[in-house]
Amino acid sequence: MSNTAVFFDRDGTLIHDPGYLSHPDQVELLDGAAEALKEVQLLGYKTVVVSNQSGIARGMLTEETLERIHGRLSELLAQKGASLDGIYYCPYHPDGAIAKYRRDHGWRKPKPGMLLAAAEEMDLDLAGSWMIGDSSRDIEAGRSAGCMTILVGATQVKREGAAGR
Repeated sequence: MSNTAVFFDRDGTLIHDPGYLSHPDQVELLDGAAEALKEVQLLGYKTVVVSNQSGIARGMLTEETLERIHGRLSELLAQKGASLDGIYYCPYHPDGAIAKYRRDHGWRKPKPGMLLAAAEEMDLDLAGSWMIGDSSRDIEAGRSAGCMTILVGATQVKREGAAGR
């Protein structure tokens, strides 16, 4: 039987978004993020981060630094008894300064590539899964993958079920 997941955007959804993170010390959990992850897992969902990381293509950080940032995120979550089942990121951007990463890619939200890859690798039922993010590109990626969506922000939360896809 397939699993279901809640996909989370990273910046502005689970952690504060100071712009482009370039050091693990900049990682700061949003209030309630760890508790939300624990609740989602108690409901039986996998928890998966899907995050555009064009700072790599722009030469602002390396994939190694990003791994340390994600390690810090996991460490902060663990301190509060929470965890992630997966982290997927897209280092590409069509206008990137680093040739290796300068291209359009199916993983770059609003395209659904990261969600589709996670579904394949983790045996996830996307129709029973959710995408939670703070931008329209997050919601579009979730919809394109066949997920239900939740748009979060400082002043609003908009939930869209199957009828809103």
